[in-house]
Amino acid sequence: MWVLLPVKRLQHSKLRLAGILTRAQRRRLSLCMLEDILDTLDSACVVSGITVISCDETIISLAQGYRTDVLNTGADHGYSSDVLKGIESVSGKTVDKVLIIPADLPEIDHADLIHLDQVHAEGITLCPAENDGGTNGLVFTPPLAIDLKYGENSFDEFRKEAKKRQVPLNITMPAGLARDVDREDDLLALQRQTKGNRTWRYVKSLKFSG
Repeated sequence: MWVLLPVKRLQHSKLRLAGILTRAQRRRLSLCMLEDILDTLDSACVVSGITVISCDETIISLAQGYRTDVLNTGADHGYSSDVLKGIESVSGKTVDKVLIIPADLPEIDHADLIHLDQVHAEGITLCPAENDGGTNGLVFTPPLAIDLKYGENSFDEFRKEAKKRQVPLNITMPAGLARDVDREDDLLALQRQTKGNRTWRYVKSLKFSG
């Protein structure tokens, strides 16, 4: 399974948390999450390759320290555009499955990846976000048979697109892909945990009202 990981510029990351975290804190949070995700992907037996898609030099430099391909987009063109570039970059490779995930899933682990590798058979497999109607994981067997529908309520939009195109659809919610980190509630949920990775340690160190 090949993983595509689009990562926006750090200056644009986690803007929904601007009311409770400073720009420096949001930047550090984003880097912690990316490192945790790359640690997991880099050591996962079911992951045959990783492509990090970004135009941020700090992100690119960090990613080059891992077993990754790095696709420098040169500028921010939006999430769907970056994903399309990532899909194009792996189109010539021998890949049986492609997984697309966002860069704010610090709790993803090997069991989640093994689960996705096992449950996906054909068409597309979607992992809905727990809270906001988004899509935290999309698995497909190349070529992708539907249009990308990232944005507001993307999970429902992907389902409609699969139905319209009569593409087999599987829905699953592995624990590590259920909650992305976008809101104060997500930070508080991490703080309540008793152990974790570098993201958890950083979030535990933050002081904000909840």
